[in-house]
Amino acid sequence: MSDIPERPEDANAPHKTLIIHIGDHKTGSTSIQTAFAKQQVRLAGRTVCYPAKISHNMLKPHCRAYAMPDRPKMRRKAIAVFEKLAGKIRASDADFCLISAEAFETVPPGVLHDIVMRFFAPAADEIRVVGYVRPHAGRLLSSFAERTKIGLRDIMSGTLDSFHASMLADRRLFYHPRFSALRELFGDAFLLRPMIRSELYHGSVVDDFVRHAFGVADFEITGNGQANESLVLEDLMRLKVLQSHLEGRQPHRPRHALGWEFARVVAHLPPPRSRSRLRLHRTLAQDLHEAYLEDARAMDRDFFDGRPLLEGELDAALAGAVEEPQSVDPVDYLSESDMRSLSILSEIIAGMLENEGRKWPLFFYGKRLKEVREAAALNEVAEEGDDVGYDG
Repeated sequence: MSDIPERPEDANAPHKTLIIHIGDHKTGSTSIQTAFAKQQVRLAGRTVCYPAKISHNMLKPHCRAYAMPDRPKMRRKAIAVFEKLAGKIRASDADFCLISAEAFETVPPGVLHDIVMRFFAPAADEIRVVGYVRPHAGRLLSSFAERTKIGLRDIMSGTLDSFHASMLADRRLFYHPRFSALRELFGDAFLLRPMIRSELYHGSVVDDFVRHAFGVADFEITGNGQANESLVLEDLMRLKVLQSHLEGRQPHRPRHALGWEFARVVAHLPPPRSRSRLRLHRTLAQDLHEAYLEDARAMDRDFFDGRPLLEGELDAALAGAVEEPQSVDPVDYLSESDMRSLSILSEIIAGMLENEGRKWPLFFYGKRLKEVREAAALNEVAEEGDDVGYDG
């Protein structure tokens, strides 16, 4: 059992707590969101309101619009969206309400704080802002794979080395300034957890989130584990073939949706015989270690009680690196026959997507949403069965 104390309960304790989960990307956010959307999380004696179909990532563009006073029409629309969501939270009689959007990662801390305090804080008695941080090397690898999955153009012809250079230029993986700003703004309401399996409660990000964000020990999580599992390298290369046939022919949104649909289908299939994983090569691992060591040490010092968590992960990435760079060219993983078959099918799919009569992103999203709704309905039936002694 964990030694995390239960949050105190007394007559003066807040009766509604709003938890705002801010990601980061590639820290199990989809698993957390799916578990709550499917109503797989049950707290003993407590209730949770999760007012989202899957996630609240649609709030990201509204956060940007809110920060643009020179675009009053867009800003008014954003304010209306925030007020509507705040109204749902205010009207809920649940003990906890949850907003979850890893897309908040790219919202400036000051803007996020302003939005939370203006619109959402008045709707609850207590606010908790919870984030997770993935070690630098793991985040680089997982982000490269994710961008390949959704067919981003800057990745399709790039390598891990070129991606590292772009991330370094953007300073995307220098964590300490952003998380320090969030803690300064939100104070004790801000909690940051390390996305390191050995540090997670029960080794699960969903269990860890419930345990730490909600501050409860008595809970149950049903379902079949993590969502959005990383694609093995061979499947990622299959998807890259498909995305390469769409490049220049489809905008970002359909490519993004198709990548997620591919991953959803793969998750229901047996794994391939060959299961390689994306890895750093030694020179790149050394570059990463040099670039992010000070940031890792600062994070460990200021957020993890001086324990060398992120620094240790950087050291481990260097020790486990392969000697030579891995290829990210599909022809090095797939047979000539596989490449031909995939190219034929990809051309067919590309032609189908060019049919503007079908809103393909919404179509693919609807498939994910259907799975979520079916699982939520099953959980509701199970709960009703429990109430009347039904044992299946």
